[in-house]
Amino acid sequence: MTVALTFLPGTMCDWRVWAPVWAELGDEAATGYVALETQRTRDRMRALIAMAGDTDGPLHLIGFSMGGYFALEYALEQPANVASLVMVCASAFGLTPAELAERQRAIEYLSTHEYHGMTQSRLNQFVHPTRNMDPAVAGVMRAMDKDLGKEVLLGQLKETSRRVDLGPRLGELAMPVLLLGADADNFSPPPTLEKMAGFMPDARLAVAANGGHMITLEQPAWVAAQLNSFYGV
Repeated sequence: MTVALTFLPGTMCDWRVWAPVWAELGDEAATGYVALETQRTRDRMRALIAMAGDTDGPLHLIGFSMGGYFALEYALEQPANVASLVMVCASAFGLTPAELAERQRAIEYLSTHEYHGMTQSRLNQFVHPTRNMDPAVAGVMRAMDKDLGKEVLLGQLKETSRRVDLGPRLGELAMPVLLLGADADNFSPPPTLEKMAGFMPDARLAVAANGGHMITLEQPAWVAAQLNSFYGV
């Protein structure tokens, strides 16, 4: 039986962040996509997820980074519409003070300056050092960044920085949950995912070795193998 999976992207990402994983998935997995990057407000992003749930629910939601937080938020608000939840390199605890400060500096800069694309130093924060020059990783990141552009970046930074700490509510999740991470992820490190798993009644956790935040591009076969195992396909 085919399992219909619904994927959500992260900040400054589109379907290309998932494409290598889709190519590795088993034939019994059907892939749907919620294009959060097409919306400019948080409410409209949330509405897109709700629309998918109203049409196709209950959903097998799979969210990367920002999309993982939104998927969790939806699962807590509409548990009857979510059959399972997968969070990839995503935290339930909101952004750290350092992340918020960095985002505020970026917002202030972008509001008054031209945007010339992601710098190498910024890219290095997201990718394992062994892959930060790999066209299959860095090249895709730069292409998404270029195509989405300044207005999407500025809008996403403004609209998605206010993230309530959902950690205290993780125990409410009754559906199966899979948490995927990477050992060198600077944004959702393994201790964060371990803490999340400890709050959940039915959670599995897997951490990739030698991986960074962009694990869907860095190690798509590993991500797909975890999904295939979780869904039994």
